[in-house]
Amino acid sequence: MAEQPTTVGILQHQLSVMKKTFFLSVLFIFVLVACKEEPPKVDKTDPVDTKTELEEPAVDTKYRPFLHLFTSIHCGGCGRFGIPVSEKVADEMMDSIFMLPTHFKYNDVFINNSTLAIEKALVVTYHSPQLWVNKKEHTYDIINFSHEKAAEYLKTELRKELSTDPGVHMGLNYKLKENGRIDVALAIENAGNDSVTYYYEVYGMEDGLNEVQAGNTPYRRDHDRVNRGGHFGEMGKMHTFTANEKVVERFEYIPCLGCTPENLYFAVVTWKSLGNGRFAYVNGKVVR
Repeated sequence: MAEQPTTVGILQHQLSVMKKTFFLSVLFIFVLVACKEEPPKVDKTDPVDTKTELEEPAVDTKYRPFLHLFTSIHCGGCGRFGIPVSEKVADEMMDSIFMLPTHFKYNDVFINNSTLAIEKALVVTYHSPQLWVNKKEHTYDIINFSHEKAAEYLKTELRKELSTDPGVHMGLNYKLKENGRIDVALAIENAGNDSVTYYYEVYGMEDGLNEVQAGNTPYRRDHDRVNRGGHFGEMGKMHTFTANEKVVERFEYIPCLGCTPENLYFAVVTWKSLGNGRFAYVNGKVVR
């Protein structure tokens, strides 16, 4: 007859099982801790994020009178007169003025929403070419001049405007990114002591765009200072500035289809609404 386990024997057996279970649990935890990967050590001498934000641009306090050409590649008068005269003036006066051509007629390949907005805001009569100094058109005053005489006339008119109150001070920095987009930092500062509402826009610009240009005989030429589109849209972003207020904007400019991002530079312009959809130039600056 088998010997029956006593109560003491049962307790001793249970205690032995508990000891083994505890030992195995401790061993399991120890193995887990020992096998756990340590987090990678960060070398604090290396920057975690190599991206750098563009610095706030310094504002330029200079006023630049506005030389504006309304043109088209399909306009014979533009090819014979408007383009060569305006480019001669802009090349000779350089950074002392602000030059902006606007393509606006005959299904020109350089027309875009930005140029259409400028056309709607400024053009009164639809002949071309049109050569403006600030808000006054001078085309018919100089249309019968030689290129040299017409250029001298326009330079005289522009010089008359050099002492104009700047209205706003402007600055812009930009940097091309690996994805072909461009980081932009923009600063607009009210130069006056009164509250005023302005519209400001940043236009991507490109040189050396080769197209057939109408003239006495159609010919191919490189078109410079081509407006490739504004960032904010229409005539720009509206802001009511308090006295001497400065606004800083940072944004990503997306080049148009067909644009060459490496070739783009920028023109920043401040406009003032005259009501009924009409606008006037306040100040402008080209940043290359």
